[in-house]
Amino acid sequence: MIQLNLDGKMEFDPVLGEDTWELFEVIEDSFGVDFGDYHDICGITVGDLAEIICKKANYPTEDKCLSAVAFYRIRRAFGTLFDASRSAVRPSASVADLLPLRHRAKGWELLQEHLGLNLPRLQFPSWLFLLAIVIPPTLWVFLRAFLGIRVSAIWMFNISCAIYMVTFVSIIPAIDERFSIPRVLPKTCRTFGGLVKFVSAHNFAALGANSSENRVYKALQQLVAMQLCIDVEGVLPTTRIPDDLNIY
Repeated sequence: MIQLNLDGKMEFDPVLGEDTWELFEVIEDSFGVDFGDYHDICGITVGDLAEIICKKANYPTEDKCLSAVAFYRIRRAFGTLFDASRSAVRPSASVADLLPLRHRAKGWELLQEHLGLNLPRLQFPSWLFLLAIVIPPTLWVFLRAFLGIRVSAIWMFNISCAIYMVTFVSIIPAIDERFSIPRVLPKTCRTFGGLVKFVSAHNFAALGANSSENRVYKALQQLVAMQLCIDVEGVLPTTRIPDDLNIY
């Protein structure tokens, strides 16, 4: 945010909102650092943040390719846990084929425990939300057209809100606890290569990468882009967090 100071000059006044707070937490978790009070770094550029991470962190000095470390580590895990052959685990391979839907929820949990790394969360199927949206108006039409029950729009709205609350607060969590409903892979992680990119970006410290500032910046650039679902080319060393990222 740009505002005028007491001298009538423009100055930068960043706003620390929920999205920015969450982004800083993800970065801390990935790089194994502690930024302290987020207000002190709110408004910082990506390049300057990479420099701070290098100064705070204590990574090994050997030169390692982060993506390669993640790839081979995850491939070994798939072989150990799911008997996946090395030839089947390629960057272009479909994770859904390697880990079928029926066993995905339990397999994903085992994979995360085995790796000891942060993996993307499995998502609820889109049809579940669509069903929850469609049911109330369908019920309204059924009551009016087939049973002849006159229900006002206001009453139907209240009933719909009640159904939504019961569905999302009680029914879905109860079913999820028993059957593990979230089984859909995030779009960016549907190929093995995409999964490797996510793991590399979210587990920089755990994978033992070197402390080269350029490498830290590249990993930070990838992490910010994936976290905010934006093009990595849009994250530059001069990009300010949060204003240039359109988050709060």
